[in-house]
Amino acid sequence: MTETITSELVVAYSQCPRKAYLICKGEGGDPHAFVEIIERRTRVNRERYLRAIGQPSGLVSTNVTLRSGNFEASCDVLTKRSENTYEPTLVVGTHKVTKDERINLAYIGHVIGDLYHRKLSVGIIVLEQNKIQKVKLEASYKTITKIIPALQPWVNGTSNEEPAVILNEHCPSCQFRHKCRAAAEQADSLTLLDRMTPKLIRRFQRRGIFSVTQLSYLFRPNRMRRKHKTSTVFKLELQALAIRTGKIYLQSVPKIPRTELAMFLDIESLPDEDHYYLIGLTVRDGSHVSHHSFWSDSPEDERQIWLQFLETLQDYSDARIYHYGVYERRVIEKVAKRYDFRVEEIVKRTFNVASTIYGIVYFPVRSNSLKDLGRFVGATWTSPDASGLQSLVWRYLWEETHDPVWKQQLLTYNREDCSALLLLTDRISAIADQAETMEGIAFTDRPKRQATEVGTQLHTQFEKIIKFAHFDYREKRISLRPEPANSDPSIPDTLHAKKRQIYRRIPPSKANRTIHVRRRLKCPRHNRPLTKLDEIAEKVIIDIAFTRNGCRKHVIKYVGAKAYCKTCGVSYAPPAILTLCKRSFGDGVRAWITYQRIALRQPWNAIVQMMDDMFEESMTTGAAVYCVECMAEKYAPAEAMLLQRLKQSPFIHVDETKINIQGSAHYVWVFTDGIHVIFRLSATREPTIVHALLDDYTGVLVSDFYAGYDSLKCKQQKCLAHLLRDINDALWDNPFDGELERFASRVKDLLLPILQDVEQFGLKRRHLSKHKERVDAFYRDVIDQGLYNSDVAQTFIARFHRYKDSMFHFIDEDLIPWNNNTGERALRHVAVQRKISYFFFKEFAPKHLLLLGIAQTCKFQGKSFLKFLLSGEMDVDIFRPRKRRRRTRLVGQLAQHPKRASEERNCVRPPGDATPELPSS
Repeated sequence: MTETITSELVVAYSQCPRKAYLICKGEGGDPHAFVEIIERRTRVNRERYLRAIGQPSGLVSTNVTLRSGNFEASCDVLTKRSENTYEPTLVVGTHKVTKDERINLAYIGHVIGDLYHRKLSVGIIVLEQNKIQKVKLEASYKTITKIIPALQPWVNGTSNEEPAVILNEHCPSCQFRHKCRAAAEQADSLTLLDRMTPKLIRRFQRRGIFSVTQLSYLFRPNRMRRKHKTSTVFKLELQALAIRTGKIYLQSVPKIPRTELAMFLDIESLPDEDHYYLIGLTVRDGSHVSHHSFWSDSPEDERQIWLQFLETLQDYSDARIYHYGVYERRVIEKVAKRYDFRVEEIVKRTFNVASTIYGIVYFPVRSNSLKDLGRFVGATWTSPDASGLQSLVWRYLWEETHDPVWKQQLLTYNREDCSALLLLTDRISAIADQAETMEGIAFTDRPKRQATEVGTQLHTQFEKIIKFAHFDYREKRISLRPEPANSDPSIPDTLHAKKRQIYRRIPPSKANRTIHVRRRLKCPRHNRPLTKLDEIAEKVIIDIAFTRNGCRKHVIKYVGAKAYCKTCGVSYAPPAILTLCKRSFGDGVRAWITYQRIALRQPWNAIVQMMDDMFEESMTTGAAVYCVECMAEKYAPAEAMLLQRLKQSPFIHVDETKINIQGSAHYVWVFTDGIHVIFRLSATREPTIVHALLDDYTGVLVSDFYAGYDSLKCKQQKCLAHLLRDINDALWDNPFDGELERFASRVKDLLLPILQDVEQFGLKRRHLSKHKERVDAFYRDVIDQGLYNSDVAQTFIARFHRYKDSMFHFIDEDLIPWNNNTGERALRHVAVQRKISYFFFKEFAPKHLLLLGIAQTCKFQGKSFLKFLLSGEMDVDIFRPRKRRRRTRLVGQLAQHPKRASEERNCVRPPGDATPELPSS
């Protein structure tokens, strides 16, 4: 059993905690050939480098073992730069710096810092071909400080708790790979699924799901209310169901382009050298299949094999090029850039077969790798351990020995990969064509229906009869008999089609008010005097007149004489009537419709129905929409004033929410200072629109913890209510996490006295600045000490680290809110409208949000949105509504105390601002 924390243990823990535990307990394993080759190359490179630097001196030491307490690290070269300042050097056998090598060097720096009480900032890694690279250690120290506390109980013997088996990308090269996989398969562990992460495993385990079989029973098909285009989502429950039943499940029918002439591509490479040494290309022309291999002995030969490959592609210029994953396409583009090849047309011919599988086709396998899917469709590999990692071993062995056996092994492996891709593509094509009839295929949203030819005809007839029974069949009726052909060939078929009926509004015969307008005096074309005609031009506008006691319909008739131009022979109506030619409704109707839609969230059909019931005026929903659009255009300057006032505020709340714009996700952003509100719409969650509005803002931005706000230059205050809500939810989700409870208790002890002072004294700096020492002590004693190993607690500690400067800014300035509840309250109207409408129209949504910003501004200022629209005022701040007449009187005890009643009546808070009493500390 190991009693010291070595570099090997630290690196192993960064790869997998279970691996570190097994090494710590002294268990042996089966090292992979790839690891042995890298270790052998490291030894050779180290010997070469040490011979080059010569004999050690007073400032340079070689093969140094560093010890501090139970920390132990080995360093190839240690150079003394000044008093108690050292620079460690690590020699490796790779061509690029890997994550493991960074962790190893950072641990060496940690041990040196523990010895000499000075943290190192830079180390050196010597790569193959004597390439020297300086590595910054600061970022890796955070990982080291998390690993060491986790290793201490195992090293000290105070804990023997074995970590759970979690399969990850390091497993293929791990010496314990066979043992861990056997344990996972015996338990039918969730980690066997390729896309299963530790976070998802914890989430399922909280629901009582511990095995793949149990997970398979969780799948429930989603029932979409409307058929809108949605993004492809991979469902682990459905993959588990496919494994349990042995069937192929389809979310939708895959679409794959097919040609008679097809090519199947696979490329082998050395990743850390960026050397693409083998290109395999299988060509299928009808029933004839041939294979081409392009081999490179060294990087110097790479350009030549790519020229040969591109020439072969040109010989089959009509062939579709299939590949699995995005790797091959990216390699073609990268090599083309390296050697200045033109490959635009070739790239257009490529097709990623994996794109037809992910989230669409679920095979009964644990991963969507080409090996697993290939074996399912019948592909075989000569080598039982064939894999991408093993191909690196074969290439390294060939470079060391030039034995043709290893080269032939690689050529065979590459050819078999191409054959597996061919078989998989054929299976996907067959599923696309015959999904309804193939055995072993099931649809996720509906059971497969099978019928004979006679049964199919019966189903068709029955479905027509069911549609025929619909209540509005007269308008949308279908015929149960074949439609007769056009009997008269001389009459076009278009004349037989039913014409669309067009209606024209009949103006009211009686008007409440008649307005006489002046006629036009000069011709707009020739600027000559016009002759007055006896003919009269009229325009009737239907409006709503609002009084103190209610509203009523008001009909206004505009009357004016027409004028005639002798030069152009055209008669002109009065200008006032021409401006009203496209209008049927007045400003009162437009304001009433806007109020109903924006403030009261009434559907368009309900607004049209109310217009008919209350005022006996019929209108279409299109006319109602046009009224609101006109009001949005009219009040655009009002929104500009709100934005100008908003930028003058000492703080601005910002928040965002997702809405559906005709099937695609968009985001609504709200900006408010508690008095003024504006909304913006964007197609993505990128904070570009926030930068455009607030790039020159000098106040404080109050927001949640969305990372998009971090790039803004202004000062920020993060919402502590969001933080407390997240901690509280985490406590509910992890009720037995003792470390999380202790951390949450420390956060509560910090925040509660601050918020009690806020409740008592308000957001005043002179009362809150005394808490700065407590905040500094919290960071020093809790955040920076690394006392908590719980994954959930670590996420909150990382949040405190990241937002240290913006978490408690409200104690440094007056009147800065500590939460973003005002932004959420301003955005709540959109959330409610989203539930009612489900989706918005792209053209109308910005206009709706413009008017909603004005409506929310009126609400925050305690003013009527309807009265503001009727007033004709453009500035909400200047608008003063008429004082309402009191229509109630006070009864009860307060009626005997007029002064107290007046105080109660005048103490009005905006909705949602009531502050509950804080708990005692």
